[in-house]
Amino acid sequence: MTITFIAHPTPEPALYGAMAAILAELRALPLCHLPVTHDAKRFANARQHVTAQGHQLTSGLVWLERLTGRDAGAESDLNTLIKRALREDIVVPSTQPMSQELALLAAENGITVESLRVVKQQNKFQLEDTTTGKIRSNGWARDAFGRWALGSVSQPVMRTGKKLRLALVGDVAEHRDSYPAMLAALGDATDALALSIEVVYVTPNLIGSQLDCTLFDVDGILLPGVLNSAGENPLAGQLAVTAWALENRVPLLGINQGMHLMVAALGQQVLGQDRVVMHGPSTLNTLQTSLPLGNPPQQRLGNQWMYSKAGSRIEQWLGSKANLRYNQRWSLNPQLLDELHVAGLRISGSDEMGQSADAIELHDHPFFVGIQAQPDLQSRRERPNPLLMAFLQQVRQCNGERDVSHVALTKSVRLKQPYLLMG
Repeated sequence: MTITFIAHPTPEPALYGAMAAILAELRALPLCHLPVTHDAKRFANARQHVTAQGHQLTSGLVWLERLTGRDAGAESDLNTLIKRALREDIVVPSTQPMSQELALLAAENGITVESLRVVKQQNKFQLEDTTTGKIRSNGWARDAFGRWALGSVSQPVMRTGKKLRLALVGDVAEHRDSYPAMLAALGDATDALALSIEVVYVTPNLIGSQLDCTLFDVDGILLPGVLNSAGENPLAGQLAVTAWALENRVPLLGINQGMHLMVAALGQQVLGQDRVVMHGPSTLNTLQTSLPLGNPPQQRLGNQWMYSKAGSRIEQWLGSKANLRYNQRWSLNPQLLDELHVAGLRISGSDEMGQSADAIELHDHPFFVGIQAQPDLQSRRERPNPLLMAFLQQVRQCNGERDVSHVALTKSVRLKQPYLLMG
């Protein structure tokens, strides 16, 4: 049997295992992965990929599931790896060259080793034989949404309509280098609807006039469930984004922690700043709030069933029962949800026992929907997530309505420099 070892000496978690996954798909071989570490200070969301079985892994392993349809499974140690290789050929990714220990174990057990490394030439990634230097694969590149494509990354989709501006909270490096699933899922939904969009990245430390200047002409806002740790309190900026969407009635979709921030922003608007305060210390794991979040439940990881409330938007898009991917550490405070019911907030999805608020939506708003699950982790090019599709459809509809609305032309489309307005 053979171990095809693929070394990709790159610090970016989003690239880890991608070329190995491509080769595993081309050769119809299983991929096994060893424990790997990344610079957590530079890449705050380096280990946020959650498998269907609940394994929390390096974020780049999302490509294995997207490209092959196979679950990444748990990390293997060297002995487990060797036992697997004695039964079948396997592909093994790494950020480092193959260790002497692994090479020795393979030789002792009569296992053939094929050693390849990832090389980059003119923005295309290829596999090179470490012994002969021969190129062993075609060139692969990433498109505008970070997804992998063979050869040219130009999109064959015939896009229609005007270009929509979509704000994605988090900087471009975070979404392309650390946690690639959200941007890729957005691309899946965009292609399915043949939309032309411009992604506006909103760093979490933008507040006040800087934030207003960035968002003044966006058509929708996507608030993902992974946070960039930059700044003293990144939550303040994300709360400001959510409050802006409320005030300006701009479609907003919140994912995982994004849902919690939406409830907190609405709570501050309805109940007052002193009633609902969110504090953001140095790490997400020590996040505390005075009201929006309850005590951390037992962490929910992997695929779980969510039950939609009859007549809700969530039921319309996902059905009465949906198997979703979770990476949950916090639960919403029932007391706050009860108080915000009079403002139009509704729990539209829950667990089987009805104890966990898994989805929320706000009446009398074009699109103010939050979900506890991570729909981005289950999206595929050929099967985009229906919730992201519904969000983009509403963004397109609101944009069309604003184009023909006199009120929108005079109020919603604001110049960055108001003093340039002429009578």
